[in-house]
Amino acid sequence: MTQMHNLIQYMALRGGHLTTLEATQAGFPRKALTRLVKGGQIERLERGVYRLADPSALSPVLAERLDLLEVQLRYPYARPALVSALHLHGLTTTRPHRLQFALPANRRAITFVAMPLELFYFSAKFYDFGLALLPVRGRGLATYTPEKTLADLLRFAPRFGRELYLEGLKKYLQSPAADRQLLINTARQLGVGKPLERDLEVLSHDQDH
Repeated sequence: MTQMHNLIQYMALRGGHLTTLEATQAGFPRKALTRLVKGGQIERLERGVYRLADPSALSPVLAERLDLLEVQLRYPYARPALVSALHLHGLTTTRPHRLQFALPANRRAITFVAMPLELFYFSAKFYDFGLALLPVRGRGLATYTPEKTLADLLRFAPRFGRELYLEGLKKYLQSPAADRQLLINTARQLGVGKPLERDLEVLSHDQDH
C-alpha cells in the first residue's frame, strides 16, 4: 500500500500524468501501475501513458493545455504549432476546431480518437527551429516560440489567411516581452523576412497616424 501511495504522490508531482518509462526510472514496478488501474485510482490513456483518475487536488490548468500535453505524452515528437501555439502564447482568442501539431516530415501519422487533430509535416529546418517549453503542472510542453509561431503563420497565410497572423502580430508587439529584432531574424531564417518587415512598417505607420 505504501508503494501505491508513493506512486500516486509521484504522479501528482508529475502533473497527474505518468509514462511507464518514467515510473520504471523512478523505481516503481509496472505491476504497481496495473494495480492502480484495476483499483480505479489511475486511468490508462494508451499503452504506456497514465493519468490520475481524480485530479481535483492538482493545480487548475486550462483544458486545452492538458489536451495538448496528453497528445505529446503519447507522441513525444508531436509539437503544438500554428494556431494552437498562438493560443498557448495568449496571442489570439481563437481556438482551432482541431488541435494543430507539427510532426517531422519522416514520421508516421498519429491517431487520437479522443479529440480531433490537424497535422502538419515540417522539414527539419522548420521542425527543429525555435523551440520553447511551456509549463503544464510542472511538466514541459514542447512547442514553438511566439516569434517562430508568427513566422509559421505567415508561411501558411495562403492556407489560413492573414487575419490570425495579424492579430497575433499586433498582440505580440504590445507585449512587454516583444523583441522586434528577434522576430525579424526568425522570419528571415524561415524565408518570410521581407513580408514580415513590410507588415511591421505598415503597423508602425498606422500607429503614427
